[in-house]
Amino acid sequence: MPPSPPDHPPSAPSPANRHPSWKAARLPTRDDRLLVVPKEAAGMRLDRFLAEAFPRRSRRRWMDLVKDGAVEVDGTRGKPGTTLRGDERLGLPPMEGSDEKAVPREDGEADSDAGPRREPDTVIVIHRDEDLLVVSKPPGVPCHAGAGLGVVKTLLELLKDDVLAGFGLAHRIDKDTSGLVALVRDTALRAKTAEAFAADGLVEKVYDALVDGTPRENAGTIEYPLCEPGHNTKGRVDHARGKPSRTDYVVVERFLGAARLRVTPKTGRTHQIRLHLEAIGTPLLVDPQYGRRKGWRQVDPKGGPPARLVRTPLHASMLTLPHPRTGIRMTFHAPLLADHRRALEVLRVTAAKGGAPATSPEAGVAECGDVAAEPSSS
Repeated sequence: MPPSPPDHPPSAPSPANRHPSWKAARLPTRDDRLLVVPKEAAGMRLDRFLAEAFPRRSRRRWMDLVKDGAVEVDGTRGKPGTTLRGDERLGLPPMEGSDEKAVPREDGEADSDAGPRREPDTVIVIHRDEDLLVVSKPPGVPCHAGAGLGVVKTLLELLKDDVLAGFGLAHRIDKDTSGLVALVRDTALRAKTAEAFAADGLVEKVYDALVDGTPRENAGTIEYPLCEPGHNTKGRVDHARGKPSRTDYVVVERFLGAARLRVTPKTGRTHQIRLHLEAIGTPLLVDPQYGRRKGWRQVDPKGGPPARLVRTPLHASMLTLPHPRTGIRMTFHAPLLADHRRALEVLRVTAAKGGAPATSPEAGVAECGDVAAEPSSS
């Protein structure tokens, strides 16, 4: 059984923009709209390279911009199908436009409400080497571009320099889920790692979840078959047409009407944890799609700032995977973010005041940011 995830921050967070290794060569221009194509992009089509490097715009949009002459390659008009060789100098259009609208808040609550605020663009680098990059993604940031995102920045855009250097996603987590995401640099190694995520037993993912209600058992397995969400639809439990799905959970702490769970998905269906927790009557404390609330706020009985959640309290706290090149199994940990930690603090105090002290966190909590390596069993 893996240790329960840590709920304290690292001593010295390292935002991604403070790690210059593998940065693409860039020309020092005032508006940062001129760059040099990295060697690793040799062989890519111009439109594909731009879409992967700047996923805030779709590949179709980049194709249109190139066709309109908005992108220059070594001083001449580019073509969408141009094959890059590396070292070309690209002149780009502005990344922000006056036609782009601000993204509305999803929780419907006023910004003036007291409570901790998250930094939406802070990506913490947990591990970096020539082949593997592991980061802790903030909530509210999708892994890559998709329909309906507006001008929301994606993880790939926040890691733009690493994407330009060849790193790409080996897997994904939901937009409002925080925590560990792995990126791999070489295309073949990335495909190998993606296969490991899809295989049984090669990768282990552990999530910290705050749920509405308390499970009857201290530990259990949920094995409801799931139909994954389609366009403009929600996922659902479907015993006739759903795919086999399994989620293990352990109750770490019990509160008044809420609980902290350690959740380990054994399959990788979209929204699997959220659907399975809702199916057993304990949805996430905040979940506009599958839960009972769009937001959550609780007063601190000790008079401190209230706890406030405006996103799903689901955090990818531990990830174990084989290194893409060496095969050595490595384990990474990501600390909980401030809003998640504050919710835990107030829930504990409230439970104690109500005469039902919260269960103490389990012993053996791993240190934040630790990386454990052991010989691969494969």
